[in-house]
Amino acid sequence: MTEVIFIVSGLYILISVFILLGLWLRQGPAAGKSLSSGSVIICARDEEKDLPACLKSLEEQVLEPLTSERLEIILVDDASQDRTGELMEEFARRSRFSVQVLHMPPPQHGEPSAKWRPLKEGIKLARHEGLLLTDADATLPPNWVQRHLSELGKSQIVAGFALIEGEGMWGRIQCLDWLFLLGVASSLNRLGIPQAALGKNLSLRRADYDEVGGLEGIGFSLTEDLSLVQAVVRNGGKLSFPLAADMMVSTPGVPTWGEFLNQRKRWASGIRRLKPLGQICIAAMALRHLGIVIGILAGIPAALWAWAATAAINFLILRRITVKMGLSRRIWSFLFWEIFYTWTAPALAVRLLNNRRVVWKGRKFTRSTQPAGSV
Repeated sequence: MTEVIFIVSGLYILISVFILLGLWLRQGPAAGKSLSSGSVIICARDEEKDLPACLKSLEEQVLEPLTSERLEIILVDDASQDRTGELMEEFARRSRFSVQVLHMPPPQHGEPSAKWRPLKEGIKLARHEGLLLTDADATLPPNWVQRHLSELGKSQIVAGFALIEGEGMWGRIQCLDWLFLLGVASSLNRLGIPQAALGKNLSLRRADYDEVGGLEGIGFSLTEDLSLVQAVVRNGGKLSFPLAADMMVSTPGVPTWGEFLNQRKRWASGIRRLKPLGQICIAAMALRHLGIVIGILAGIPAALWAWAATAAINFLILRRITVKMGLSRRIWSFLFWEIFYTWTAPALAVRLLNNRRVVWKGRKFTRSTQPAGSV
């Protein structure tokens, strides 16, 4: 068992060094002219609590030159049962931008749903070249639209970070967890191995979306953001995923442990769409966690040494990410995150084995109920 722990930890360290180098890699400026206009698409289901802050941040976007024709906003109410649709209509009446509100009926029996369904309908209404995607619980920095339009002048698809704004240690742990995962994705992209991105902070060109057949052509997925990235990249597109604080959106974390596990179960459903190296990275993380946990519970001293060595490189990765994103003070929660990061993997694995059902916005999904072609 000791030998297995050392082998698994060694593989994890090797991959982590590779990722750390990617975070230090300098990227030269790419030629390209900023897109002139964009369509922001936001899908929401029962989001009356967080939607007002999102819409307020949209109204405060800074565009140069500032004209209403440069930006349109498409709001899709996904059969909400609260005041989400009313809030959208109120915003449309008073916004300085062109706003369309689409009210979706409840999905029919057997119809693909999740975010995939309202998002594809919202994109159909978009009139501009840039498609800018975010969520109803995201608060955007003032130049978010401008930065995405600028990046789309260089790349076919653009991704940004999300900062978890939560209270207490649970919120700080989630913050570091998201920064770590997004930082790994950004590093792999810098190294020429694009993998995934976050639909809460994503944009792409309309022409490239149409070339891959849109979401209909890609097929249903609970992780439509990952599917879009992989489809565009496979079609020859370039992903831009900068470590840029001025593109970072903020969002609340999930309030409970159960919701966290359900979130990760949904994310895990997209692993099969990753490229082989991405799957290897996920496997190395899982084996590292399991090896350390089993080793410690079995009383094997080597497990503690392996944990210390791998935790050290985790610290270096997170330190680099937090410094680049202007979040250096967040690193002080590292020890609590490291314990959480290592010991939640077995719990998630057990949860996945016992129950593969995913709950999204009150709707349940399983492998048997997802449409053909989904993950």
